[in-house]
Amino acid sequence: MQQARGTKKRGRKLSADEMANGRAVSPTQIYEQLRQRIATRTYPPGTRLSESELATEFGLSRTPVRQALQRLATDGLVSIKNGVGVTVTDLDRTEIDQAYYLRCQLAAMIGHTNPRPLSHKDLAELKAVHLRVKTLLGRRGGMPLAEFSELCERFHNIVNNVIGSRMLRDFIEILYHQTDRFWFGWMNEADMRAEVTHFLHEVEETQRALEINDFEAVGYIRRNHITMMLARMAALRET
Repeated sequence: MQQARGTKKRGRKLSADEMANGRAVSPTQIYEQLRQRIATRTYPPGTRLSESELATEFGLSRTPVRQALQRLATDGLVSIKNGVGVTVTDLDRTEIDQAYYLRCQLAAMIGHTNPRPLSHKDLAELKAVHLRVKTLLGRRGGMPLAEFSELCERFHNIVNNVIGSRMLRDFIEILYHQTDRFWFGWMNEADMRAEVTHFLHEVEETQRALEINDFEAVGYIRRNHITMMLARMAALRET
């Protein structure tokens, strides 16, 4: 088993004030940080996570760290066993296919479970993501995976805010981060510029649907783009 070492790669970095003042760092923030590290394979499957080492890193007692790890276990991202400790889990090929299938089915339900219009703040955030994606495509050279991942996460969060059903929103959230780990591995082989272009199309289609509050279209757009991404993944595996 691999022991977690270092913290160079992560999602949103905690501020200096947050790190300096343990009271400002919540279990939710720790959970989100660790979830991002698992998604990006900074903590690959099999990595053992130490409560005490994480508590030292975040400048906290072990209690909020334990709470964050328990949430990750509920999501299926880590396993907690007596005598073994906390270990990052993995998905086999069948489980990955099942998770993506469920994501497609649940996405199609977005417009059928008490959808709600986005706030002005969310709409502004969607426009900001759109602009950032276009800027990313306008650059020369390689596509930075970390930045692309951040934009995908922001877009996912915006679309999830349309969902009125808390249960559906939670299921979609869990499956998104379960499949994230596979997505990051695939991105190392895929044509990144082409994938960013596909993502831009999804963002623009979603924007148009949200402008007229067509929430059913939002769900079908999400489902269709996941399905098309899976087809590209399958084609790449066959080459």
